[in-house]
Amino acid sequence: MAIKSKSSKMYSNASKITAVIVVLLASLLACTGLVYVSDTRYESGLNYSSYYDTETFYAQYSQLVRDVVNVNLVYKNEENIKSGAALNEEKVIYNFALSNSLGEYTIYSSVGQPVNVKFTDYNDQAYFDERYETYKQQAIQDQLYEYDDSVKELERYSDFCYNLVSSKDNISIGNLSVNEIDNLEINSFLDGRYSKGKMVYDTENYYTYSDEGELINYFYYDNYLDSVSRILLNNGYSLHVGVKTDDDGSGVFNKQCQAYDKRREFAPKAVGVAVACAVIMVVGIVFLAYVAGQTGKNSQVTLMAIDNIFNDVHLIIFIAIAGLSLFLAVQLMTSTYYMREQWVNLVKGLMCLLFVVDTIVLTSFVTCMSRQIKKKQLFSNTFIAATVRFIASFIKYSNIRMWTILCLVLFAVANAVLGAFAHASDSFIPIVFMVILNIIAVIFVSRAMRSIKKIMFAVKETSEGNFDCKIDMKNISPSMVNFAEDVSNMQSGLKQAVGRAVKGEKMKTELITNVSHDLKTPLTSIITYVDLLKREELDNERAQNYVAILDEKSRRLKQLIEDLVEASKASSGNLAVSKAKLDYKELMEQALGEFEERIEDSGVEFKFNAEDGVYIYADGSHMWRIAENLITNAIKYTMKNTRVFIDISKNEKEGILVIKNVSSIPIDEVDVKSLTERFVRGDTSRTMEGSGLGLSITKSLTEIQGGKLDVSVDGDVFKVTVKMPLYTE
Repeated sequence: MAIKSKSSKMYSNASKITAVIVVLLASLLACTGLVYVSDTRYESGLNYSSYYDTETFYAQYSQLVRDVVNVNLVYKNEENIKSGAALNEEKVIYNFALSNSLGEYTIYSSVGQPVNVKFTDYNDQAYFDERYETYKQQAIQDQLYEYDDSVKELERYSDFCYNLVSSKDNISIGNLSVNEIDNLEINSFLDGRYSKGKMVYDTENYYTYSDEGELINYFYYDNYLDSVSRILLNNGYSLHVGVKTDDDGSGVFNKQCQAYDKRREFAPKAVGVAVACAVIMVVGIVFLAYVAGQTGKNSQVTLMAIDNIFNDVHLIIFIAIAGLSLFLAVQLMTSTYYMREQWVNLVKGLMCLLFVVDTIVLTSFVTCMSRQIKKKQLFSNTFIAATVRFIASFIKYSNIRMWTILCLVLFAVANAVLGAFAHASDSFIPIVFMVILNIIAVIFVSRAMRSIKKIMFAVKETSEGNFDCKIDMKNISPSMVNFAEDVSNMQSGLKQAVGRAVKGEKMKTELITNVSHDLKTPLTSIITYVDLLKREELDNERAQNYVAILDEKSRRLKQLIEDLVEASKASSGNLAVSKAKLDYKELMEQALGEFEERIEDSGVEFKFNAEDGVYIYADGSHMWRIAENLITNAIKYTMKNTRVFIDISKNEKEGILVIKNVSSIPIDEVDVKSLTERFVRGDTSRTMEGSGLGLSITKSLTEIQGGKLDVSVDGDVFKVTVKMPLYTE
């Protein structure tokens, strides 16, 4: 008993929901740890033993080297920049031509003379002459911005040291002596031909970092300057640079080093948490796969809406989503290298959300496959299996489709082959065969179309009740013979079925009419003798009661027989219908007036509400019987001291009569549709008067006049709706 209880709890919805929550939380924590460890902006704490070995440090260190060289040897000062002396004229021209998609050009230059440029294309030359000076001034302005940024960066990095030494006159420019820099733990030497110490990237990429190591800016550096090595070589300078690693910790590099050390210390813990959460996530998914689709160990497997997808299609969708997610994750991770901190945090959140969504997709796929395996339809519910089944069914049952597709394929292949032969050779014979083949195809298709036309005509005639329209098989195309035979067999079957139905209905009507007629004769005698007994003066009170009972029951039997005959005639359509213009409101008012005395005795209040001018096109006598039956039903079956609501309205095409009342007997267990059938009553115990034919007659009389009758039940509220065609001039 305990084992059974434990098993049922494991398969309960609460257990499944708990497992889903655990899986999602574990996936979120695992992704958070992985994102932290693999952050490309700072490099993983597990990749390097020191901050000074990271790509981040090398990028900043190299950029500061470029700043030193550019500020002191290229830009020099703002006046030098504004004069254009800091520009590399040939490089400016190259960048102008490249950015404006200009063609080939030649540069003519000599010492002390302005650069002369000649473009091959006249329009390119005109474009260059017109816009080059403006472009050059923009380049000078860009250099001014870069000069200002470089000076500020050198001032901000207080722990970065440098010394530029001229090989010509031993002029020294820097913030620390050469000997002191060479004694630093991290230092570099460059002279254009030779370098030693810490590696320096001779790069044209420009990076700006905050004190905490946040990347503030990134762009392709000054296109108008040469590399650091060439600048040093051309100007005859050597450069000594280094980093003070033993200062008070206020330097930018030292702050970044401290942040990196903290990151490196926490990285193994993040990896451990990620691995543990990944294991929990996998265990949770396995559990969900084990209990998927079941409420107990041996219970029946219940499929979900997603299981309607073909399994192979589902697999393709899953692989596509996984591949797309991996691509997006890589793109998001690499893009963080160029972002500010607040945007980086947003991207990390998006990556974690993406991982959680992937976990949901994975869990859904695994549980879906688990249900398919348990249901033993892993292969049968695939597109491949469905295709195989379709082909098998096609071959077995679809002769027309099979012939059509087969002929189309053969026709296309034959034309392709003949066309290839005609193209490869100079002979007209393949073309002649192609013409003959296409003529045969046209004749074949024309005959098939004529056969389809004859079959369609026969089907149309059959739908209209003409079962004698036969198909001449001699004029039917061979590909349509089976189809034509099926239609012919359908005609024969329908004709026999309709004949049997008509014969049975006719026999039933004749039986009811004959039996009713045979019953009327003795019943008339009984009623006559009962009337005679009522006129006799009987002293015995019990005998008088017996006579009264005989009178009541005989008249009820007479009414039942008359209703039965009328129901039979109405259902078989043997009643004559003489339609005319009728006022729906006036008809019901007259009927209510006729039954006024019975209504007062019944203890039921009738509420009548009708629109004026609701004229219907119907038979007056039949409509009177409809009104009589509905009012009689309402009087018989309405709960005492309640109200009957009668409403008359109209729409565009119909006049609508609605009668609602609260039933005095329970009718909520009765089939509403069966209430309009013969001998069916809401009073299943049959303790009240009635033949069970009233609504059946009412429905038949309504339908033979082209109207509709609907019955509905809401609890004990009974509602009848009679819709009749409106009278039109």
